[in-house]
Amino acid sequence: MKENYLNINDITNSLKIDKNTLKKWIKEGKFPSSIKIGNRKTLWSYAVIENWVAQQQKTQEFIDTQELDL
Repeated sequence: MKENYLNINDITNSLKIDKNTLKKWIKEGKFPSSIKIGNRKTLWSYAVIENWVAQQQKTQEFIDTQELDL
């Protein structure tokens, strides 16, 4: 089975964020690691990103259901 990969444009378009936000998340370790292809091409595994998005949604759902006393 061939694995699918996403480039930075695929990710920013699908998450509806700009490249600077994605680069910040990467720098802060908040986004999955990429795969470098040669000197100029950076890709992410579709499966890894899909799992990351699902985890973010679960985290947000948990936060939304908590009664926080701040």
